[in-house]
Amino acid sequence: MHDQHEANRKRWNAASASYAAMGDRHGNWRKVVTEPGWAFLPEELAILGDVTGQRACVLGSGDNLAVFALAGMGAEVTSVDISEAQIEVARGRAETLGLNVRFLRADVMEIDELASDRYDLVHTSRHIANWVSDLRAFYRQAVRILKPGGLFLVTEYHPLRRVFKNGPKRLEVESSYLDRGPFHTKVSEELFDLEAGELEQFEYKWTIADFYAAMTEPGCTLVALDEIGDEAEDWEASHFGGLPQVLLMAARKNGS
Repeated sequence: MHDQHEANRKRWNAASASYAAMGDRHGNWRKVVTEPGWAFLPEELAILGDVTGQRACVLGSGDNLAVFALAGMGAEVTSVDISEAQIEVARGRAETLGLNVRFLRADVMEIDELASDRYDLVHTSRHIANWVSDLRAFYRQAVRILKPGGLFLVTEYHPLRRVFKNGPKRLEVESSYLDRGPFHTKVSEELFDLEAGELEQFEYKWTIADFYAAMTEPGCTLVALDEIGDEAEDWEASHFGGLPQVLLMAARKNGS
């Protein structure tokens, strides 16, 4: 495993308890099975359509909201995440919800265990690409496991928002839009504790051009590209309002 990915794995294992506690407070993981709008934007649901009986794989599954939503919509779902602690939380929740989900602990760049040309849908959603050191290698794997004609659906936190500091007063550029990183920080075990700690994490900042190239070069044709929302999120400073919030891209794997 990539050394920086290993550091991120340890970071997410440590943060898993606080992340799970937040999920329990909100309860969205219980709602998404019958109300997929808690996991997907309306634009995503329109692209997904009827997934009944489809094989779906969620890469970088994190809180597994997308996994549980797709399972509730009738898909056969595989959930992949680098953190074994995150996977164990999700496995317990799936049992509580009565969902039959396949869980795989793996780096999204190292999913050789998953067969090529198997899935009708591969999905990865917000705040996933920033943890991956090689976006093209990540998306090559995503496309590899897709069936010809299969759908690759990506929604990511908009790259422009990653340029600015999340400070309280005004927009202030933190790094160039063209600086991909890695950005190294020291953090504590608590996910929402902003004080420095002993754990390391490494993040990356990809441009819209990076996302487009990574998605299309392995053999996909783009079918949707959108920038959605301009509100500040709850955890962001209010001055983020007015900036595009979400980058949505959807592509079909070439062939039939």
